[in-house]
Amino acid sequence: MSLENLTVLYVEDDIDTQRLIKQILISLAKEVYVASEGKEGLALFKEKCPDIVLTDICMPKMDGLEMAKEIRELDSTQPIAIFTAFDDPSYLKKAAELDIGTYLLKPFDREQFFNSMNYLAMMAENRKN
Repeated sequence: MSLENLTVLYVEDDIDTQRLIKQILISLAKEVYVASEGKEGLALFKEKCPDIVLTDICMPKMDGLEMAKEIRELDSTQPIAIFTAFDDPSYLKKAAELDIGTYLLKPFDREQFFNSMNYLAMMAENRKN
């Protein structure tokens, strides 16, 4: 499965991580939209209707899990991935309750990241069929 025909919304407040992952996503996806926090991410989601959402958890104004909850209320089948340094069981539980497609832990692991993005691409393609 390929991301080349899909759009991705990436929400991350850490500028260094944002730059790194944005460059990787740009090389893989048709288009990449970037937000620095959850409220901005939710607004971009509503405006752009991306195929995949990739978000951090801990961010100012609105965290990634709250944003994911709001997205779920708009679209219950939206492919969403969490990309975070937090492996706290309460975050994992909430992500499971929100039916998050994949939960990636930082620091960046190339194989895990690409496997997860391919899985999300498959989910997104299945939604289109």
